[in-house]
Amino acid sequence: MGLSAGGAGFLVERLSPRLLALGSVAAIMILDVATTRATGGTVILLRALAGAPSGVLIGLVTAMIVRSAQPARQAGFYLTIQTVAQLACAALIGGLVAQKHGAAAGFLAISALGVPVAIAALWTPTRLARFVGEQGMGLPDVYGWLALAAAFCFFAGILGIWIYLEPLARQAGLSADTGGLAIVLALAGQVVGGVLGAATVQRWPCRVVLPGSIAVLVVASAIFATLPGPSVFLATAIGFGMLWAFASPYFTRLLIDVDPTHRAAMLGSAALLLGCATGPTVAALTVSDADVRGCLTLGTGLLLVTGGIVLLLPVLRRVGRPAFAAHSKDRS
Repeated sequence: MGLSAGGAGFLVERLSPRLLALGSVAAIMILDVATTRATGGTVILLRALAGAPSGVLIGLVTAMIVRSAQPARQAGFYLTIQTVAQLACAALIGGLVAQKHGAAAGFLAISALGVPVAIAALWTPTRLARFVGEQGMGLPDVYGWLALAAAFCFFAGILGIWIYLEPLARQAGLSADTGGLAIVLALAGQVVGGVLGAATVQRWPCRVVLPGSIAVLVVASAIFATLPGPSVFLATAIGFGMLWAFASPYFTRLLIDVDPTHRAAMLGSAALLLGCATGPTVAALTVSDADVRGCLTLGTGLLLVTGGIVLLLPVLRRVGRPAFAAHSKDRS
């Protein structure tokens, strides 16, 4: 998904976005149906293949968002809607369809969701607007890559911790119900944080919000490491989810401020998805059955790297590109 989301930015310059959307939806539906009959390693292969057209759809949404009048705000609303949709689908398909009729029925239900998506795809434009200054899609400069690295490290660190939230609750001696409640409350916090982030991203400065949010997330990680009681654990889970979602649209703002051509922002979804995949993968190497707090060390380290890059970027721009630094100061 991450790799194809990044590649979609180049495809929309050469192919019709509407055809890309319809073709991607058709491919996802076919692969979902094929998964119902797969066994063993074939299941993994088919899910990996399904990630490619899924990433293209995310890349198309990103391409339209970064060309909108308020891309950072649109990105915030998109991430919030995505969180709500994922929660609803997981609850309805996982809790009602798959639990009663098996995993194959769950994949058939997911495939059926492709029908309304295909209908919506019919309204995808056949051609997207050009970038700022009539520039085509290309690779960002070094400042854009640094901002993308910050986004990658942020989401890798967050997901590296998030994936072990329930095991952390178990290690803290909390019940399975409390661990499940922590996930639900964190997701609710994400919705609130996403709305707040989308509402404020055009007004509040990135250089203050991002380091501040990262600092509080590091504190939350430290609280989790103490294996607190249920009340503190649940409150920390809410704050963790809220701040994670609140900070997310500010990375789109950061990418645009750093690279006004929007080339870096076009790769923002790729950085997000690759970070979300890398964080849990690396975190798995830091935990054991007896102690999963290694994920907190990894996540905290990645968050600190993110904060360092965010704080360093204005200095580098001021030294290496004074004219742009003055221009960006007005926006961020």
